[in-house]
Amino acid sequence: MNWWCAASGLPWTWEWRAFPGVWLFVGAIALGYVRALRRLEPARFAGDDAPTTRREIALFFAGVAVLWLAADWPLGLLAAGYLLSARTLQYLLFVMVAPPLILLGLPRWLLRRLIRGRVAFRLARVLSRPLVPLLAFNAVFIAVHLPPVIAATAGSQLAGFALDVAIILSGVVFWWPALARLPELEPMAYPARIGYLLLSVFLPTVPASFYTYARFPIYPLYELAPRVHGIGAVADQQVAGLTMKVLGGFILFGTMSVMFFRWHRIEETAETPRKETVA
Repeated sequence: MNWWCAASGLPWTWEWRAFPGVWLFVGAIALGYVRALRRLEPARFAGDDAPTTRREIALFFAGVAVLWLAADWPLGLLAAGYLLSARTLQYLLFVMVAPPLILLGLPRWLLRRLIRGRVAFRLARVLSRPLVPLLAFNAVFIAVHLPPVIAATAGSQLAGFALDVAIILSGVVFWWPALARLPELEPMAYPARIGYLLLSVFLPTVPASFYTYARFPIYPLYELAPRVHGIGAVADQQVAGLTMKVLGGFILFGTMSVMFFRWHRIEETAETPRKETVA
């Protein structure tokens, strides 16, 4: 029995396969959240200690469900050794969908509890500035898409697990300053957050362009992988490029649009009292 999805070289079938390591990983995250709510919420502390809402709980478990969908069969196995397009979709779910849902699902009192130590607070504050998250996120992005890295980790469950965890953590780091949940960390204003996300749009277009316009497969793993329903390696690579460019851009630009309208609403609310005072 395999614990984590890894390339096997076997012909693809739609026969269900169990990956207990994925269940334990996702279950541990969900269980930790539930235990925190039950044991720590009665002792909430700090000035903004609103109780956990149903919306936050729903968002958190939606993020956990996305992690499960991306890591488990069939997407996790397809991504590990069959289709580059599946790997690209998995990457986007790991960094663009699951982390923001999970962060939005953490109530402020729990976030404050997690960073109440001096070192944790300083780290959280550093990550609230754009430079370090951008560098960390882009470094992981480049590393996990390098052909030698994909070739070296193929077939190893432990390496696949470590790579997936690194990708997920890079997503958490990336979204931390953009969502800015805690005011005491001196978060960026909405225009700066929009600019931060805008800077992150361009780097994925580089591999996306290679995937879309390359005439030959870039990764031997997916070139030599057993075919899935006759999908060719080049066609699969082109779909991967379009997925990265279109879906990734849609998520980022959609988020920027939401932030813009929130900023506009805040500005309107701030200007209304001024107009009334002048009148």
